[in-house]
Amino acid sequence: MQILRSRVALLARAVTVALVVTLASSGARAEDWHGSAAAGGDFAFVPEVTGFGFVLFEAVGQDQVGKGDLRLYYNTDTLHVEIERIPLAKSLELSVGVRGEAFFAGLLHQYYERGLRVSGRGFNASYVVLLPKLQWHFADHHTLEVLTNVRRWFFGNADPGYLLPEDTWVFEPRLGYIYWSVDSPAEEYRASKLFPRIYGIAVGASVGVDVRSDLRPWGIVDDGRNDPTKAIWTLNQWLRSGWKTGDRFRIELQETFNWGWNQDDITRMRVGGMNPYVLVVPGLPWSSNISERLAIAQLSGHIRPKIDAPQELGVLVSGGTVNDPRRLGLLDDFGGIGGVALFTDLRWGRWQVYARVGWAFPTEWLLDSPHFSGFAGVGVDAF
Repeated sequence: MQILRSRVALLARAVTVALVVTLASSGARAEDWHGSAAAGGDFAFVPEVTGFGFVLFEAVGQDQVGKGDLRLYYNTDTLHVEIERIPLAKSLELSVGVRGEAFFAGLLHQYYERGLRVSGRGFNASYVVLLPKLQWHFADHHTLEVLTNVRRWFFGNADPGYLLPEDTWVFEPRLGYIYWSVDSPAEEYRASKLFPRIYGIAVGASVGVDVRSDLRPWGIVDDGRNDPTKAIWTLNQWLRSGWKTGDRFRIELQETFNWGWNQDDITRMRVGGMNPYVLVVPGLPWSSNISERLAIAQLSGHIRPKIDAPQELGVLVSGGTVNDPRRLGLLDDFGGIGGVALFTDLRWGRWQVYARVGWAFPTEWLLDSPHFSGFAGVGVDAF
């Protein structure tokens, strides 16, 4: 564990130095930079109180390296540096990033079963990853992309008797397609906008494989849930869309489908909570479900109390199906999941304030219903 902490600390120092040097050297071109920040917390408060918070900062410099943008990002336990969209040829762009996350990767330190937290089954997870990406914009609104990520995982701090995964290298190639026809202003996709307002439609699909250098069954051995193979496959599809239905009203529809083979809790998708980093299911704790075979859709209605003001109130409903909802290793067992939430999205100049409160629909696999949760967040465009 001490070695792990030393490695992570070294990474943090290196990235911090890079941030300082880069920002200092760019002082003469401050007008080419914009920065934003945000903080928030996602909490379940019935039938038990659990929660997790985050704080993040982002700075993006336009045309900083080889006509590519430089993105510097910090989020709670994550440091990220990336050179984005370097033009290589007509319609061809390269992005290269490096990211490190310490201790809380994948929220594996919190273990939930049937909607309730189970002590003794959480552990720390950290990684460093190189993120090369090649994008070909072969037609208007259409992009093909190839990702060739290389990741190193580190694990530690588990209870006695709980077998950790092997520390491992992972090669994570992905082939993806994106259709993007969204008219939202670029400012909607800054870190300060925790829930960007979508106007238009975007659809994506990808197929990928994770190839690990070392592996073994881990966790509760012989339950069949965490016994990955050398090659772990994933087929993923997503949709994000939104449109106005009048001067005061608009609607957003989001959908995600994922199907995986030979996976474990490291690679499975996170479901539950009401924050921007999960598949949202109101009422449930953040990442209460971890599934590789799922279909989740979210529909939200937004209303402006005043036509000439940017404040929004609304209601969202999210639900679908996930596999192994009881987390027993029954990977061909599916269960329904869903919830409803009331929310506010309030904006005053550079500031945004968000609040959500949600209730999870009762299902046969959830224990101790009802389940209620809340989310609160604030963002600011700093410069």
